[in-house]
Amino acid sequence: MKSVLKFFLLIAILITGFVLMAVYLTFFNPRPGYNKDVQAEGIRSEVTVHRDDYGVPHLFACNEDDLYFALGYVHAQDRIWQMTLSQMTAEGRFAEFLGENFISLDQYLRVLGFQKTAATIWQEMPADQQKVLESYAAGVNAFAAQNKNRLPIEFALSGIRPIPWTPRHSIALSRIFAWEMNTSWWSKAVMGHLQTAMDPGTFEKFFLQAPDTTLTQSGADRIMDESLLPFLAQENQMREFFGTSGNAVGSNAWVAGGSITGSGFPLLAGDPHLGLSMPAKWYEVHLNLNGNNVSGATIPGAPVIIMGQNDFMSWSLTNIMADDTDFFVEKRHPDDPERYLADSLDHAPVYEDIVTVREIIKVRDSEEVLNEIRYTENGPVISDIHHKPGLPGNELVSMRWTGHDASNELGVLYGINWAGSFEEFQGLLPDFKVPGMNILYGDYSGNIALYVLGNFPQRTNPLNFRRGWSPDDDWQGYIPFDRLPHTVNPDAGWIANANNKLHDDDYPYYITSFWSSSSRFDRIRSLLVQGGDSLAVFDFMEMQNDIYSEHARDVTELILPILAEAANDEQIRTALSYLNNWDFKYAKNAGAASILDVFFMKLGENTLKDEMGSQAYESFVHLEYLPVNTLLQLLEESVASTKPAITNDEVLNSMKEAMTFLEDSLGTQSYEWRWENLHTLTFKPPFFNQASDAGAGKTSRLIMKNILSRGPYPVSGHGMSINTGQYSWGEPFTMTLGPSIRRVVDLSDLQKSYSVLSTGQSGNPISRHYDDQIPLWLEGRYRTFYHHQDGLSNYRQNTLIIRPQP
Repeated sequence: MKSVLKFFLLIAILITGFVLMAVYLTFFNPRPGYNKDVQAEGIRSEVTVHRDDYGVPHLFACNEDDLYFALGYVHAQDRIWQMTLSQMTAEGRFAEFLGENFISLDQYLRVLGFQKTAATIWQEMPADQQKVLESYAAGVNAFAAQNKNRLPIEFALSGIRPIPWTPRHSIALSRIFAWEMNTSWWSKAVMGHLQTAMDPGTFEKFFLQAPDTTLTQSGADRIMDESLLPFLAQENQMREFFGTSGNAVGSNAWVAGGSITGSGFPLLAGDPHLGLSMPAKWYEVHLNLNGNNVSGATIPGAPVIIMGQNDFMSWSLTNIMADDTDFFVEKRHPDDPERYLADSLDHAPVYEDIVTVREIIKVRDSEEVLNEIRYTENGPVISDIHHKPGLPGNELVSMRWTGHDASNELGVLYGINWAGSFEEFQGLLPDFKVPGMNILYGDYSGNIALYVLGNFPQRTNPLNFRRGWSPDDDWQGYIPFDRLPHTVNPDAGWIANANNKLHDDDYPYYITSFWSSSSRFDRIRSLLVQGGDSLAVFDFMEMQNDIYSEHARDVTELILPILAEAANDEQIRTALSYLNNWDFKYAKNAGAASILDVFFMKLGENTLKDEMGSQAYESFVHLEYLPVNTLLQLLEESVASTKPAITNDEVLNSMKEAMTFLEDSLGTQSYEWRWENLHTLTFKPPFFNQASDAGAGKTSRLIMKNILSRGPYPVSGHGMSINTGQYSWGEPFTMTLGPSIRRVVDLSDLQKSYSVLSTGQSGNPISRHYDDQIPLWLEGRYRTFYHHQDGLSNYRQNTLIIRPQP
């Protein structure tokens, strides 16, 4: 009997040992080695990498090739899974590694053509910049080769191995980022659909100041529904898959000159708003090349500082919301479907061949799929999405995007990283083409500036479907760089942008019609003016965390008189007691914030949904700034109108519905309606969040929820406050978009800056740097990011030495 017990005890011990070993190998063994000495083939001289208490690497090298090799190495060390996802995105290879459920995603990504464009850019890139990308790629691959058995858990869960990194992957990543910034075409698609779905009188009633989206060509209403809406649906699915489902992308940035700062030198702040996921979008790094410094935020996969500072200057970026994409209706030859009408204006029709590219999509555990992408002179045919062979009436729809043109943004940023004067910085800017961005700048000499960067097409009636056969509808070049808006050393002493309109109505060129609400910019301007002439770093930190909403103030002031007339109703009286005493700040304990936001959504449903229809309304509210701007405009016009688009009864009914919603969802006691009980944020990993919903096993779902994700956290702010906390109207009130990083730079002391990531530096969930900045970010606190060797002595350091192989 004892022998039997001993036998089972031995088996139990062995099983326990195997389980513990599996746990160790899966979770703990992949932790990156920050304090070690490694040899690598591909470098000539030793590189030293010091990491501070938050895992931020400080790289010291004596030649450029080795510096960028080491940057590739540390990017891979902390974010190799994130980089692998970007490779599969660039090439459309998800089905190859994950199976047939991802074939449609690959087809969509290949139509977007990131890798195709990257190949063209690589061929035109100067040799010295090619060398930087080659050195960086060698560093990435060196880490992967040395750590085949020490990879993050995501590789074990998915069964994927790292893909060899090439310079073209870095270039393609810049185009993936550009596409993420490209949202104006969503608005055009939705507005065009609304105009075809609603009768003209109703459309005019609700969009009195909307851009002219009249669709003049025959059959355009059908084309809108049958090509752009499926295209938009595929885009939404892709963004949810990659954790970039925030329904707008924007940023705040402002710079104050020395005339209004306490130090007498400029101050610069920036906080780009992107989808929030695990790990963070950004990866901070400090590069030291023979005593010259540059530091700031990178995207793993690209060897450039995108927002940062060097020994002379600092810069940040905001999205200009450029309208840089058009859709062309193409007529096919009546007798030859492989040809299309290229020109028919005032002469005999001219037909051209449709160019068809055939390629193989490999599929894991299944047969290969033949994929065809067709092109006209305007770009890829997007009406083929979802396997449609074409539209009725012998028509196709092609897409032209400035991002399909060859341009070298990585080269521009590389130049900016090491620029040593304002003039050198200015000389680089004309070559930045995609995406359309605002760059805000300050330097040690006291200069401050804002420049609009990008290719902005010149064309007539830019919001229509365009006729592929008409030269009148072609793009007529781009707005010259010297005619783009810019500001240098203004008398006011400050410059700011929050994705708001930058020019007045006299500006002769078209950039976009879909600017963000001015609420954030108006608040920034107000605080900068109030700051007087002694602004300091702490003031800028407070501004970035400001949760006051001018939008909420405007809406509240419009509805209070209407509510006051119905104060005998108990629910209305309760709402009044909160709104009358609100400071318009979206603090965690603000019950009025919950009341107003729920009311505003109910008002949208009650005034717009019935008129639009459910499908059109869902498309409309997916882009938050469309319902926000429209409802505010309608409220303002209705107050002074004898035939208001929004009636007092609709306002009152919407408020009562909001109060009922809060009672049903949060509780009958009004103190339970605090904003923190409604507005929450969960950081989730891209891919695994969606994969777990698509049939993954129970273990994978548990790992996604308990190991790879963080939250939910109660969060302050909302879509129109400087500290943005945007949520989707389709899935309220879970925050999806906000400050992906906060940075403040004092140009009087360029040896350091102040910053915080939304999560952490590492992409490994077992690393303490996976989530160690979340508490700082939630509480509005910052790290001191030293830009100089002297400052590193303040921290406990881990040191990685990368040496050449003997």
